[in-house]
Formats: sequence, C-alpha cells, structure tokens
Amino acid sequence: MQTKPLTKIQQGWLNHIHQATQQKISMSAYAKQNKLALKAFYNARSMLIKKGLLPPIIHTPLMPVTVSNLPSPKPTSSCRITLCNGVIVELAGIDVTSLLNSASQL
Repeated sequence: MQTKPLTKIQQGWLNHIHQATQQKISMSAYAKQNKLALKAFYNARSMLIKKGLLPPIIHTPLMPVTVSNLPSPKPTSSCRITLCNGVIVELAGIDVTSLLNSASQL
C-alpha cells in the first residue's frame, strides 16, 4: 500500500521535530525558541506518528521515590515527566527535594 506524500506543512513539522531531537531539547523549549504554537507542534507530532513517520511514544510508569535530607545549598534540576494519560510536566530550576516530592505525589 502506497502512502500519501507529505504536504509542505507536514514536512516542515517533521523537520522541526528532527531539529528538536538533534538539539536534545524538549518540544516545548524548541517551540518557544522558534516561536511555534506548542499545541500545533504536538498535533503535528501525533499525526506523523499515526502516519508511521515517527516512532510511537512509549509511556513508562512512575516509580515511588523516597527523599532523604539533602545538604545546603539545595541543588537545582530540570525534569520532564510524561504521565500515563499523555500529560507532560516540565520543571526547570527547581530544587531536587521539591522535584522528587512533587513527582512522588503524582
């Protein structure tokens, strides 16, 4: 079965997704950098996955964590959490203790 060729717009979104992957940054960070509508970016990714041009998104379950007291100063971290329902939570510049406490409550 022959698939329908991509439109110029679809090819453009595919190029953006590949660039974000090469730069190793999240889609939201890439969209913000390039002044792209994030919802349109995610919709385009979903359509390209359905067409078989991108690998499907594999959701992994969250694991419970135990947080111990950390010495001061508190280290900061960035994190991207993908929930089972497809919701993506991105945090930047948050101290690790708060990050892990928040993640354990999801």
